[in-house]
Amino acid sequence: MGRRRTWLIGYDIASPRRLRRVARLLEKRAYRLQYSLFVACWTEAEFASVWAALAELIHPRRDDVRAWPLAENAQVEVWGMSWPADVLVGEGRSRPFGRLLGQRGVAEPDDAVYPDPDLEG
Repeated sequence: MGRRRTWLIGYDIASPRRLRRVARLLEKRAYRLQYSLFVACWTEAEFASVWAALAELIHPRRDDVRAWPLAENAQVEVWGMSWPADVLVGEGRSRPFGRLLGQRGVAEPDDAVYPDPDLEG
């Protein structure tokens, strides 16, 4: 098996129908971080396969799909919702992917309590 790389994939799709198709494809092959942002660990062949499938779904003049490989020493700062503890993409062996999960590769518990800034006076 080839070497895996961690990828961030984002999109802006003009048509609701194409948007659903693109989202469905990526939900099967990657983990959704935000509404239009996904992360995955793929070999070059897997990436090429997903990229070709996306090219078949989008309108090249109206839609925008981008993929960024994360460097081995990538650092990610996160504020807000925590990363689910049970999520592993690919084999989960990518060092950048481990950094996405945070220290020790473990997310905070789902029942962690944080004050809601909208409710504070």
